[in-house]
Parts: sequence; C-alpha cells; structure tokens
Amino acid sequence: MCDAANPAKPWQLSGMAYGNGVSALCLLHQEIDQFYNYIQSTPTEFYLRAEAVRRIEDVVLSIWPGACVEVFGSFRTGLNLPDSDIDLVVHHGYYWNPGLLHELQSELVSQGVTDPETVSVLDKASVPVVKFTERISRIKFDVTFNAGASGVQAAELIKDFIRQFPELPKLVMVLKQYLSLQGLNEVYSCGGVSSYALTLMVISFLQQQARIGKRYNANNKLGLLLLQFLDYYGRKFDFFKYGISVLGDGGCVEKERLRSSLGENNWSVLSIEDPVTPTNDIGRSSYAALHVMQGFEAAFMKLSKLVDSDSAKIVGPILANMVEVPQSMVNYRAWVQYNFQHLVGPASSSPNPVGQQALTGSSTSSASEDERSDGQLTVRNGFRRCGDGPPQNLDLEANLSNLKLN
Repeated sequence: MCDAANPAKPWQLSGMAYGNGVSALCLLHQEIDQFYNYIQSTPTEFYLRAEAVRRIEDVVLSIWPGACVEVFGSFRTGLNLPDSDIDLVVHHGYYWNPGLLHELQSELVSQGVTDPETVSVLDKASVPVVKFTERISRIKFDVTFNAGASGVQAAELIKDFIRQFPELPKLVMVLKQYLSLQGLNEVYSCGGVSSYALTLMVISFLQQQARIGKRYNANNKLGLLLLQFLDYYGRKFDFFKYGISVLGDGGCVEKERLRSSLGENNWSVLSIEDPVTPTNDIGRSSYAALHVMQGFEAAFMKLSKLVDSDSAKIVGPILANMVEVPQSMVNYRAWVQYNFQHLVGPASSSPNPVGQQALTGSSTSSASEDERSDGQLTVRNGFRRCGDGPPQNLDLEANLSNLKLN
C-alpha cells in the first residue's frame, strides 16, 4: 500500500506515526507540511540564486548601462522548486527589437556566463525570450525585454494572496512537483500548465472554499484541501463551459462572458483570466491541459483510496503515491550545499539542511569582499539573513527588492 521508511521520501513522518490509528487525512496533512519545509529553498540555495541574478545583471549593464532588470515569477514569490527557472525582465528604453535578444545571447557567451550549447533565442514566441543555463549555479534563466511589467505586478499580487491564504504555498509546491514529474509543467515544450496558471487555479479554488464558508479541522486541512483540489479540477470542473478567475471573489466564469475580453480567436480548453491583464488568457497555450486534468484525477483516485482505507494498515508515506524527489534533484541540492554554503557566511554554517551526503563538485567563486558577519547576522550586498534557520523565516519581499537594478 505505502512503502516503509525510505530516505528518498524526506517528508515521511517517523515510523511510529503510521499504523497507530491516526487518520490518513491527518497523516497526509503532516506530510504536506513536511514536504513544503523540505522542498523550499535553503538559505544557501536562495543566495546562490541571488548571486546568479547579479551576474546576469552585470552582463546586461555592461551592454546597456541605463537598463533595469527585475525578477518576476516563482523566485520573486518564493514558490520556486529547487530546480525552477528564474524569470527576468530587462527594461531598456521604450522600444526594442529582436536584435537585442541576440546581442544579449552573444554577450552572455563571451563573458562566460553561459555555454553556447545551453542558450537559445525564441524571437518568434508570443513573448520573445532568451533561454539559457547560468554556468556557475547551473540554474536556468528566461530573460524577456520590456514585456515583464505585468509579470512583476502578478508576482506582487500572488504575494498578497499568500498572505490571505497561508495554505496556498504548500498546495502549490506539491502540485508543481507533481506536474514536473509528469512532464506537464512546461508550456513552451509540452503545452502543460505554467507555474503562474497553476497558482491562479489554486487561488480560485481557495476563494471558492472561503466564499461558501467551508470549515476545516486544523489537523487535516492540508490533506483535505489537496484532495478537494484534485477532485474539483480533475473530475468536476467543466473546462469546456467555464474559465477560471481570481478577480473579485474568484471562481469560475462562463466562457461566453470571457469572449468580450479575450476575443473570439483567443480560445482554449483551459481559460484563465489574467488578473493583471484581463484581456490575456493565461491558459491559451496549454494545449495539453486535458492531460493535466487527467493527471489530477489519477492522483485523486490514488490518494482517496488510501484516505478511505483502514489507517492501521498504512505503513509509509501517503504523499509518496503522488510525488517523489528525483535523485537528480537530491544530487543538485547536495552539490549546491557543498560548494556554496559560504554564501550565507561562517556564522550560519550548519549541517546540510537538505539532509543528504555532500557531493563533490567544481569549486566556484568565493564570497565577495563586501560580505561581513556580525554575530548571527550575515549581510551580503544588501541581503540579510539571520543565522541559518528555516527558509520560511527569510524575508523574501525585502531581499528580492534588492534584485532590482538602481
């Protein structure tokens, strides 16, 4: 039914928790909570990402000294998986042309920030982008020009919703990992559901629960919400008749009503009204949306079967029937911790927070001269971090504001 203790499932509870009559929903709730604590960025991972952004900024400024770079997407909201891309927008004058993309591509390679085989320019995409892997951190980047203002606004809106719905990040992280494992988290390559689209779907669902006054037991709330989300979008929601919205009280909107704003030719199975630009359908390129919904249904069937079973027979993690952590991710996180823990300063050194044996890797640049340690407080280039505590204590809003060029 569920496997016994397995170190590859770091969210599993202690062996004593299973088979002792604790309800499966309560166990699932605790596992989701532990999965979230495990999967979100460690301090070392956060600072590595911030440093990678700075290296990209340096390249941009070397070409266009008056430009401005901003972070948007999951890194700005704190909803990034360890292997998530970083989204950047370059603000450069009032006009742009495809030549800027190729100019950036050339400079990234010549300055050694990326290797030629990892960079590509999609200048025919609806939002033209430069895609590449930053050489030192091995993090993938998507860089757009003058088109990400709405993305920055959307990220700020998501942060507002996170404050309104504390369960939002935990549900999103589980669902993002699930779609990643299914190969349905990329819009460009497979027509899946983007991180932003998925987050809006979760928000709309939570708004609906709040609107009907749904009450939850604090001991099983996350487990029940996850099951209800999977059931709602996997079996009950009529994607051919309704679109999804988070405007106002949120919920579903008849597609006929969306025609006036989305246009006659902007039609898709998955329609999600962009709260920042209502004329934009976030789901319009998700041509594999039905596969996503089928995946939600399959996950619901697996989890609900366990939840309805005799709790005394559950001997291992329930959530493992939906998500796992690939060995490649485990190895990458261990490599990051081994090579870059100096980024958070000597005062905050601690055992590997990822809980894995460190892997050797090529050493990279050392901490810069303006890094200093003052007791338990480490200050680096305007970023501050108290000790090496849980990542959720990290002030993402304050820290990420420093990722904007001045």
